[in-house]
Amino acid sequence: MLKAIIDAWNGNAGVEEANDGTKLQFEDVRALVARRDPSVVLVDAREPSEFSVVQIPGSINVPYKSHPEGFSLSPEEFARTFGTPKPDTGKDMVFFCASGMRAGKARDVAIKNGYTNTKIYPGSMNDWVAHGGDKLKL
Repeated sequence: MLKAIIDAWNGNAGVEEANDGTKLQFEDVRALVARRDPSVVLVDAREPSEFSVVQIPGSINVPYKSHPEGFSLSPEEFARTFGTPKPDTGKDMVFFCASGMRAGKARDVAIKNGYTNTKIYPGSMNDWVAHGGDKLKL
């Protein structure tokens, strides 16, 4: 229990269950954003009110708290609900939130719905902002 609390505090919640064991760091995510690779989808699991304040460029907002089963929606329902096309299951998916907890849960839902190329940015937005990601001109 204590380890789970410490992991959540440090932004590492849910990381031990990562699909392929891959955890991305700030520099990895910055490079993905700069490349604008269409085969990579950055998924922000925070709520729209959080997303509107600061976001990682190119990310889509699929809020876990208000829509925990977002990745189980049909493509039509997904597009209507989130205002963006549902990513193909073959895309590389990078999940993040504020500190990693919701991202891990959202990733789990995606995996259950056929997404196999999933990664997590455990530091999430707290780490992005701490490293000045919100100030980068990418």
